[in-house]
Amino acid sequence: MNRGLKVVNSGVFIAALIGIFALIVLISGKAPWRWDWTQTGVNSLSAQTKETLKGLKETVRVYAFTDNRDTGRQVERLLRAYQKETDKLDVRFVDPVKEPSLAQKYQVQEYNTVVFVKGEKEETVAPWDLFVPGAVQGSYGFRGEEHFTQAIRNLTSSQKPVIYLLQGHGEVSGADAAALRSDLMGEGNQVKELNLIRETRVPEDADVLVIAGPTSDLTGQEAKMINRFLDGGGKLLIALSPEKGMSKWKNMNGLLKRLGIRASGDLVVDPERAYYGDPLTPVPQYVGHDITSELMERDMVTVLPRATSLDPVKGSEEALEQLLETSRDAFGETSWASEEARVEKGEEDRPGPLTLAYAVTAKKGGGKGEDAEEPRAVVVGSSAMFSGNALTLQGNRDFVLNAVGWLQGDETKVTIRPVEMSLRQAYVPAGEALAIFLGTVVLLPIIFLIAGGVIWWRRRRA
Repeated sequence: MNRGLKVVNSGVFIAALIGIFALIVLISGKAPWRWDWTQTGVNSLSAQTKETLKGLKETVRVYAFTDNRDTGRQVERLLRAYQKETDKLDVRFVDPVKEPSLAQKYQVQEYNTVVFVKGEKEETVAPWDLFVPGAVQGSYGFRGEEHFTQAIRNLTSSQKPVIYLLQGHGEVSGADAAALRSDLMGEGNQVKELNLIRETRVPEDADVLVIAGPTSDLTGQEAKMINRFLDGGGKLLIALSPEKGMSKWKNMNGLLKRLGIRASGDLVVDPERAYYGDPLTPVPQYVGHDITSELMERDMVTVLPRATSLDPVKGSEEALEQLLETSRDAFGETSWASEEARVEKGEEDRPGPLTLAYAVTAKKGGGKGEDAEEPRAVVVGSSAMFSGNALTLQGNRDFVLNAVGWLQGDETKVTIRPVEMSLRQAYVPAGEALAIFLGTVVLLPIIFLIAGGVIWWRRRRA
């Protein structure tokens, strides 16, 4: 009788423990408060995301076509964290193999594609936008929060800003501009190409005009159209690299002069702060500004291949704010285009530190009266950072997108840094590896065998 009672008591105790554990898990899953003890903050949402989710007025449906791998589980964890912030997000996890009709409806061809739907509007986040190579070997970046939050913003915004990429002067285009176009569109912008030869003015719907990497001068008529655009409160993003004869570009230099800037046309060499020891690829220091502040906090560097330095025009200093500056050991090579050029500091070279980027708040023009917005511009001394793989180096992409957000007067578009996921490896010396092998593979089984033998022998004698 006593033994039966003990068994019942043990069963009740075990059942109670299981029930308490299940209750704790259930409560913690629905609790509004959460703690993130991970080193990279993988389970934390940014203030921008929380603000976006709390501002939802209508329900947004989310279809996540995930798989059972780590990447799929990472997408699911993030979306569940979103759900904890709002009841306006209806998330459904879908296996495209089991529900092919739904996958076909949204043209899903890859696992970990996420589709956001609001009414008749759709935003699709592709898996190749979510995972990018990390800053160090053996790691990767997860951009899920950035793309998911922007997709929700795109669905809830009434209209998309329009960004024009100027063409016709050798600017970055085609495959080299593909990443730039994709990133700008991912931020909720429309991106169009513009050749002013076919126009009479910069289109009225233009929010930002990008001039990235011209290899020849503007025409006089094009310069007039861009100046009229600035008169009406237009926004410019200009990226230059040293080109032969650029000192004779009358119209481009005139446009820069209006902004209070002169392009030196030199080739910046920085042996002190260089990308993997390449002095022709400076890694400049940040100067505090809305564009660079978050990059400074996150310790993300920008990399400017083949850069030229920028100088303020006398009397324009009040309108200019420095963004990027080289080290004091840097210099501007002035004879880089000659056959006798050497990357060594000479007497005619420009001494550092040199400025590589400015933010400009220009004076109002007369194009649209007193109510016209202040023209804004960002001028960068490296167009190479806008093209191809260079855009993905460290903080280059974030710098460009932050600059566009500042030009648009929307600092909330500052990008969310991807969570860095490192693949951790343990390196064990040969001696310790042998000790681990002997202890786990040899010694522990022997101990269990001896213990089992002793117990068997004692019971047999009893």
